[in-house]
Amino acid sequence: MRSRRICWNAAVRAFVVAAVVGEVCTGASRAWAQDGVTYAADVAQVLNTHCVVCHRPGAIGPFSLSTYESARIRAEQIAEVTAARRMPPWKPVEGHGRFQNERRLSADDIAMLGQWVAAGAPSGDLAGTPAAQAIGAWQLGEPDLVVQPEAAFTLTAGTDDVYRNFVLPVNSPARRWVRAVELNPGSAGQVVHHARIMLDATGDAAWFDDESPEPGYDGLMLDHARFPSGHFLGWAPGKTVTELSADITWPLEPGTDLVVQLHLLPEAVDVEVRPLVGLYFSDEPATRTPISLLLTSKVIRIPPNEASHVVVDRYRLPVAVDVLGITPHMHFLGKRVVAVAEEPDGTEVRLLRIDDWDFNWQDEYRYLEPVRLPAGTRISVEFTFDNSTANPRNPHDPPVGVGFGPRASDEMAELMLQLLPVGDANELKQSLSLKQVRDDILGYQSLLSVDPTDHVNQTALAVRYLDVGEVALARQHLTEALSAVPDFADAHFNLGVVLLNEGDVVGAIASYRRAVELQPAYPEAHNNLGALLGATGAVDEAMGHYRQALLYDSQHSGAHYNLANLLLQRRATDDAISHFRQALAAEPTDTDVLNALARVLVGEGAASEAVPLFTRAVELNPELAPPLLGLAWVRATAADEMLRNAVEAVALAERAEEIVGQDHPEVLDTLAAAYAAAGEFENAVETAGRALVAARQTPDFADLVPVIESRMRLYLRFRPYRAEF
Repeated sequence: MRSRRICWNAAVRAFVVAAVVGEVCTGASRAWAQDGVTYAADVAQVLNTHCVVCHRPGAIGPFSLSTYESARIRAEQIAEVTAARRMPPWKPVEGHGRFQNERRLSADDIAMLGQWVAAGAPSGDLAGTPAAQAIGAWQLGEPDLVVQPEAAFTLTAGTDDVYRNFVLPVNSPARRWVRAVELNPGSAGQVVHHARIMLDATGDAAWFDDESPEPGYDGLMLDHARFPSGHFLGWAPGKTVTELSADITWPLEPGTDLVVQLHLLPEAVDVEVRPLVGLYFSDEPATRTPISLLLTSKVIRIPPNEASHVVVDRYRLPVAVDVLGITPHMHFLGKRVVAVAEEPDGTEVRLLRIDDWDFNWQDEYRYLEPVRLPAGTRISVEFTFDNSTANPRNPHDPPVGVGFGPRASDEMAELMLQLLPVGDANELKQSLSLKQVRDDILGYQSLLSVDPTDHVNQTALAVRYLDVGEVALARQHLTEALSAVPDFADAHFNLGVVLLNEGDVVGAIASYRRAVELQPAYPEAHNNLGALLGATGAVDEAMGHYRQALLYDSQHSGAHYNLANLLLQRRATDDAISHFRQALAAEPTDTDVLNALARVLVGEGAASEAVPLFTRAVELNPELAPPLLGLAWVRATAADEMLRNAVEAVALAERAEEIVGQDHPEVLDTLAAAYAAAGEFENAVETAGRALVAARQTPDFADLVPVIESRMRLYLRFRPYRAEF
């Protein structure tokens, strides 16, 4: 077939990239070059596939492209923005990662749209126009659970962007595993630019919501809400919902609230905003847990009029990983982000490149196939910022110096990678924890270099030093904070932590007392003060401070737990159980609470209720001996045969012995009971004998000696021990 040149009208020629103009390749893929391009035969399908999801009535697009007439009047604009690859919005540069659900138009599609415009945007036979795929309320069908705010928030007419956070209680009676989350903006789709969905188990978000006179509350940075461990939950118009494989679903615990942060773009009229979130659950629990790697810098200092300011962060993987996804974040000065991985043999893996960063089109990018990186790989990211007048998004005119911070007018440089460890997950977690503390320390040091008298940052830096055991440095910065503001309660509280680390209990009590004098509504200070007072014998005063902590924070898990333990000393068992339950409701994954409540329930004859609590604690931390022993004891000694499982009891008790050692009386007593339950009486007698020796040598276990002797007599008669619960 003979090739021919495309004829362009003058208006379009200025907008279309040179690669589109010129000789048109022959072949089946370019059939339209011979037959002529029409809306019905060619253009509608491209628009339906890539554009109509946003450009339709009620959606975020500023105009509709769902009909021929609506497309015709925008034809030249369509040619311009597609040729320049500004639309559809897909930022990653080709060749730097292969991602799921790419919204990238092919060169053929772009050339075809250009020729259609050049030909005068002919309609073709509209009767044969392919219908756009029906866009229902939910991409994955009806969710298993839909939650939304109790009332709508009125976004008043205006021009300034609004960040509004909505708290959505889930009220799930049990833990559920989530395989997908989708946000539906409802009738306010045209004003919702993007969203983040986070979790809050503390109740803080609900408190902020209650304090606000309108539904939801303002704020860009949410210290009280978190993404699920290893996951990023975001939404933007046109985003395809990702359904997780069953092995990496994430847990939604009872008592957890969803916090939906919406970036809203006001219109000329008021708009009612009431988003819905759909949750899709998995029938099976996850078997693997992703881990988030955050590459960042908190020492950003971008001078005015600098057009290419570069910020870099690097991290060397201690173990092999599979990279599942990648999420970059900058603000309005962002210009470019490039992420690469250098393997130990020098091989370079291109992870992501965005050359035209746009704060308004941030997204999460999930790889088509996981990217395997071996141990020793160095991952690097380079952020480039433009703080010049040439940057049309620069919020400052004229430009000013900009540093790290949470406000949109500040800057941030973040790249989050979702990793699945192939090697030791704990080694990776420990390494990343140290990296996070290092990043924070460098960030606060940078802020203090600008203003050394900032008592808040001095205190925050002291806390980070405490995290890494640098007690002397922590004391130094707290001293500086209190020199600047002597009545700063947080500094007194953290000085109490320092003094406790130094062994000065009296000084720590005095510091905590000063903190609550200055700020009576300080639950953490009341709790810590109560713990020290209880340990020194001032039980009544300790209980008073725990109750003060709960007065100001009714969901303070630590105060409930500590109060419950003191109530047990007073034999107020029912009250203790009530507070243990409230502690667990506030922190469903706290293994200490799970174990303590389970042990009390066993003592009260409710072993059937205790078993799932012990089991959950063991699932959360298989290396924690107390719940292993508690569950082993019930499985070995329960009178109810439905609760007994001798094989499991032996395995649990032997695991506890591996962790604690072979000379702990309680461990050996439990293991002996497990052997007897399994009919291994020779092992039971030998192990009980070792338990007796250990108990006689340990004064704290003297009361256990006659108990073990009585059980040993049963084993000698080939009888297992049965507990009365």
